[in-house]
Amino acid sequence: MKVYYDPRLGSVHDLITYSDTIVSVQDNFSDNVNYRPNAKLPSNFRKLEEVEVQKYTGTLDDLSLDDELNFVAIFPCEPKSDETLNFSPFTSLSQISVLNTSVDYPSSPSITVDKTTGLKLGLHLDTWDDHDVQSRWKSRNRIVVNRGPGDRYVFLVLVPIEEMAEFVDSPSNLHPCEVADVYIKHTESRIPCLRIWQQPNVAYVGCTERLVHDACVHPNHEKAESRHYLGHFVKV
Repeated sequence: MKVYYDPRLGSVHDLITYSDTIVSVQDNFSDNVNYRPNAKLPSNFRKLEEVEVQKYTGTLDDLSLDDELNFVAIFPCEPKSDETLNFSPFTSLSQISVLNTSVDYPSSPSITVDKTTGLKLGLHLDTWDDHDVQSRWKSRNRIVVNRGPGDRYVFLVLVPIEEMAEFVDSPSNLHPCEVADVYIKHTESRIPCLRIWQQPNVAYVGCTERLVHDACVHPNHEKAESRHYLGHFVKV
């Protein structure tokens, strides 16, 4: 799994940083009590080493249809794209679903909230299509556009849920979200996680039903408005 970026956005060393340390929110972010039990977030980010640049990243020119939905990409996205649903250089192989806009603030180390409990999730999987682990490759991927005015950071664990399931006992008896939680809790190895800098009028696309993720707003910036679209997006 790689993250592909448009070089117009800047140097990969500025756009993407690396962590292999996943920590408990409760133990490491003591001022944030509105999280689910055992919520986890990455910490101790650093710049990518050159071998990691080669392993985890590529430019958009390197991305092809052969990658199908098995990629994450970040690219410029002008405001008119929201009106026309034209997310060039990506197109969807299925009808695009427009989700609700969200506005997030720089007052928390992450943003995603469980609508049932009202608690923040920390690192998690999405469940829009809610396939089981072995069918998650059928899930739609998602474009998220930052319309600003603040910058966002996207956290992305580079271990697909299918691979996580190989290290979890009886994964077929668990919801994929539980598989991800168990893997993160019990793995003895460090888990690679990237932090992607998402400026205003920049979008990312990725299968958030297969990849554990979350996001936050830059702590020294203003709120950020995000717009969300589901489809089967591929690069044309």
